[in-house]
Amino acid sequence: MSLRAAPHAPVAWVRLDTPEARRMLRMVWRRDAYLSAAAGRFRDFAADHFRTFASAD
Repeated sequence: MSLRAAPHAPVAWVRLDTPEARRMLRMVWRRDAYLSAAAGRFRDFAADHFRTFASAD
């Protein structure tokens, strides 16, 4: 995505194709704050999806 935004930026681009190239993402929300129904469904979907994905490793 960054490459498309700035194709001539003064940086080096390296493609990582190995299984060891991982990324950790986190979701955070306040228990005492409003959460829309859509956001709650997304939170539940993501938690279920990545729980299943992590157990497949």
